[in-house]
Amino acid sequence: MSISALLFFLLIGVFVVDADLAMQKKTEVKMLLELSNHHATFAINPVLKTEGVIDLLEKEALDRFDRRMLENGGYRREGNKYLPSGHSVTTDSLSFVRHYIDFVSWRNDHQLFLRFNGSDFSLDRVVTGARRPAGGLLQITVMTEKGEELRLAPKTMVGPSHIVVAYVNERPFVPVLPAHAFPVVSVEEVKW
Repeated sequence: MSISALLFFLLIGVFVVDADLAMQKKTEVKMLLELSNHHATFAINPVLKTEGVIDLLEKEALDRFDRRMLENGGYRREGNKYLPSGHSVTTDSLSFVRHYIDFVSWRNDHQLFLRFNGSDFSLDRVVTGARRPAGGLLQITVMTEKGEELRLAPKTMVGPSHIVVAYVNERPFVPVLPAHAFPVVSVEEVKW
């Protein structure tokens, strides 16, 4: 076997390892968001609950989310980013956007349009649509810094929902490879 063939197979192996690491990170970030968001959705307004209205106390929800991100993943929040520690799944920060769909409007369709410009991740606009008795359809679209539109799989809401979308923009395993960049979403019904 020639040196060039050996280098070729080594390069393919590096690509496979890099792609596998990216998929593992996506899975772990998704699980971390789900656990943190589940904990956040227990921050309901106790006064309104006695009247049969399930509504989220957003500041308390974000505090609960932050606490779980730190406990489970070693991330601490600064602004709209979670900074990793030495034992976090990513080496670069996670940018995130959160949105709450309340007791009154969860049966309406919602389209969330988000934008990542290379450093900031923001909610551009929310479009509310038709009302569905069983719960509205949630569609999330992320515009990347390269102008690519990423449409995430639609979800049906079953009650007031807390939505967190994180954008992973991670350096690759080997510097000559492209960066790993992908959105991860968690939609959790407010717990009562």
